[in-house]
Amino acid sequence: MDADQAFLTAATHKRENHMMLEGKTALVTGIGPGMGRDISLGLAKEGADVVLVARSEKVVPGVLEEIEALGRRAFAVYGNIAKAEDCLRIAQEAEAAVAQLDSGRTGIDILINSAFHGGEHVKFEDADLQRWRRPVDINYFGTLQLTQAMLPLLKTASARTGDARIVMINTMSVHDLEAKAGSYAGSKAALGAVTKTLAIELGEYGIRVNAVHPGYIWGDSVKIYFEWQAEERGGGATWQEIYDERAAETALGYLPHSSEIAGAVVFFASPLASCVTGTALPVNSGHWMPPSA
Repeated sequence: MDADQAFLTAATHKRENHMMLEGKTALVTGIGPGMGRDISLGLAKEGADVVLVARSEKVVPGVLEEIEALGRRAFAVYGNIAKAEDCLRIAQEAEAAVAQLDSGRTGIDILINSAFHGGEHVKFEDADLQRWRRPVDINYFGTLQLTQAMLPLLKTASARTGDARIVMINTMSVHDLEAKAGSYAGSKAALGAVTKTLAIELGEYGIRVNAVHPGYIWGDSVKIYFEWQAEERGGGATWQEIYDERAAETALGYLPHSSEIAGAVVFFASPLASCVTGTALPVNSGHWMPPSA
């Protein structure tokens, strides 16, 4: 092997073993068996240590074990982002978790706002609008409360490295509107607008703010929803028929799994997106596409 070949082999080996988020700490809200778990694992696979935030201990211990099996550190923090006092405590516990890592690391490099409330599936004219406040309290105000509480840690990390990242998990429902989805879509549409505002305001601190907008995310919860739709339709309809109809509406002919959505989140969190901010990325197999410029 000549010198040029040896150099190329060494360089390729280095790239293959390089993890884009080595030495970074991420905080992910809404840890459940689907999106929250898969995002956390995706970040850990790229080298990040992860603070897992959830309201209960139902899923978190298993995700902790999975992350630690990858050779990364993971920490559990429990709280409700709809409560301002919980958000402040979550930030404090996250700071304490970072202090347990290597001595040179400070702040939180990556904030993933994944916690959400699905709202009510009801027509506006039949709705109890008091019940519409719940998705707004979580999807909009809760997300903003937690983000505001985390800002000092994000600023600290950005001052150290020149880059911190916030990723909002939004939804295709703010673009591809459906009847009976007003409580959910309305709360997420408000979040979509303020995401761009945060990108403008926080850019001076080196904090990037982006959003991913999934459509249907294939998994157990969507299967249960399709089973309910099939039952409502009657006539021996099956969940597979509902799935096939929805999949046929996409350009790629299938509904992506939450692990695939996680890839887009990792992209925004990584140096590959170092100049990207204020972007809303559809991640839906081409189910909905933004208008041409």
